[in-house]
Amino acid sequence: MKQYADYLLLLSPNGHIKDVIKEHKLYAANIIGKYESMHSIAHISIKQMPRQKAFMTEPALLAFGKALRTMPPITLTIDGFDYFNHGEDYKTIYAKLRTNHITTLWFKTLKKNLGIKEFMVPHITITRNIPVWAFNQLWPHFKAINWVEQFTVTGLTVLQRETFATFARWESFATLPFEAKHLVEPVTSKREPLKTVNMHNGQLNLF
Repeated sequence: MKQYADYLLLLSPNGHIKDVIKEHKLYAANIIGKYESMHSIAHISIKQMPRQKAFMTEPALLAFGKALRTMPPITLTIDGFDYFNHGEDYKTIYAKLRTNHITTLWFKTLKKNLGIKEFMVPHITITRNIPVWAFNQLWPHFKAINWVEQFTVTGLTVLQRETFATFARWESFATLPFEAKHLVEPVTSKREPLKTVNMHNGQLNLF
């Protein structure tokens, strides 16, 4: 039995979205060569948990399932591409997700249920941490793409890999489903009642 493991909490898009992201990654590799993240499967990263004691962490992760079942599935919309700056020398190109009050509230609730305090910009990475010269070759291509497409996420995916094993690969540990019919907005004042977000066809109608 493994003593230490790395864990990755993520939201997984459907197979079609994964295939399209893979095509964009292959295009980038053909232009700039190998880069970090070129083989990673499309996902929205929520939290990385490296070097955890497995016997303590795994029951704690499964315990999150109770709170996550009180959240509804969410339909997100990809709307083109954008990039992050990493200092002056490196950048990351990613598929951008539309945001509004509902998506902000949903991700805020997700973070609260998982005990996450770090700032988060939900996105799907294409090319992670590439040098500026490579970005300058790729960005005109991605900037010109008008890609608008929806996908629905029905659960939180948890991956694991053994920390000290050579060439360890990520494997599925659990999927914690979102099962609620509506999202309850956190109370901002003791005098204010709980508010709910209207649903359409059993899912959040965002766009």
